[in-house]
Amino acid sequence: MSGASRSRYVRLPDIIFLAALALAGLILTLWIFLPARSAQASRNILEVKQDGALLYTLPLSEDTKKEVLYGEGHRNVFVIQGGEVWMESADCGDETCVRTGRISRAGESIVCLPHRLTLRILPSGEDFDNPGGLDAVVQ
Repeated sequence: MSGASRSRYVRLPDIIFLAALALAGLILTLWIFLPARSAQASRNILEVKQDGALLYTLPLSEDTKKEVLYGEGHRNVFVIQGGEVWMESADCGDETCVRTGRISRAGESIVCLPHRLTLRILPSGEDFDNPGGLDAVVQ
């Protein structure tokens, strides 16, 4: 047999290398896309605002269910459970806030435009709009 025809066969080192590469890719994918369940993540807080006014500041570590009223008889119900937040129900026309699904990481938010309601996850002990503290000093 010529050397060119032998190169078509897959050898054991090639299989081991490809299996290790696939395993590394799987581990990296899970690490990036699975929600963080660390102690820091459980210390995050939920900020609930309506018309720009702060209604609630709630820890994600405590399971709760709240109803927020808007106008005459309009309402939204959101749930905090297991470090995740979701809008359980809303009587607005499009229910985009309900279809947003569950959020659990700092910076994520759920917005109900018709009821002017915003649920935003903030890291505990930090100003989310300026997470590192002062950016510059001007004199």
